[in-house]
Amino acid sequence: MTSDGMASTSSGASAVPATTSAMILPGRRRGFEVRFEQDALVLETPVLSRRIPITAIEQVEPPKPGGRSFVVVLTAPQAGSPVSWTVQGRSAAAVRAFADALQRKLPVRDAAEPRADGTLLVTETPIVKPPIDWRRIASRAAVSLYLLVAAAMLTAGILGAYEWYGALGFWLFGSLAIPLRHFVYGTWGFTKETWRLRTRGILVEGRRLHNDVYEFTDLKGRTRKLAGTSTYTARVEILYDPEDRTAAQIGRGTTGTLIFALFTFLLCLGMTTALACLALASPLFASYLASFNRY
Repeated sequence: MTSDGMASTSSGASAVPATTSAMILPGRRRGFEVRFEQDALVLETPVLSRRIPITAIEQVEPPKPGGRSFVVVLTAPQAGSPVSWTVQGRSAAAVRAFADALQRKLPVRDAAEPRADGTLLVTETPIVKPPIDWRRIASRAAVSLYLLVAAAMLTAGILGAYEWYGALGFWLFGSLAIPLRHFVYGTWGFTKETWRLRTRGILVEGRRLHNDVYEFTDLKGRTRKLAGTSTYTARVEILYDPEDRTAAQIGRGTTGTLIFALFTFLLCLGMTTALACLALASPLFASYLASFNRY
């Protein structure tokens, strides 16, 4: 879950480059999101996709400090009442960045300039649900099953330790606490990175270059690459941390990833503690059994 960054803007570049990837703001409820493309704003629900051209937007009412929503107001004739939509997001930082980027892209209009009815430019399309990624689900289930079986085998081994050579075997097995300790640290780092992506991440569209390498452009106009993925589609959603040039992931699934990472961390921490204690106690237990068998 790492990415590379390469500067590709000059000192005179605009705040929102023309090559910026499509920006995506996940909604508070599942299936709701907002996409900001080059010339349109797309509001998506589980059943409908509403496309609003930039030219049909009159203004953007920015979010309040710390707020997670802003209002998009459409153009309307002088005698008409403007139509507006409230856009909501999960992260206050992402909502602020999204609203600011959209505001900078709006055309500059004169106050006396006649307005067209923006609702006539809005198009609506039914949503087709994507297929379930069974490969990803099977991969997580296999890893979880492996860790559970390993914990069960460790518990059964501890309960069945009656001979000194069994205790010695457990002591040798307990030496695995050293690499497991590093695995705990690595899992904890992965958990923190996932949490940063959840609270500060910005969702954009990435393009596949070759094999498992994807490319996307951030809001500062820098071209970044994301490698080491198991996805091979032409275009994907990439969630990245604008403050960390190495934190990025395919997709928006931070909830499942965070739960899986916390579960793995706690399980590895428990296994590391148990194996460390076993490695320390088994030699003493073996000595006790050896001295007891002499009598």
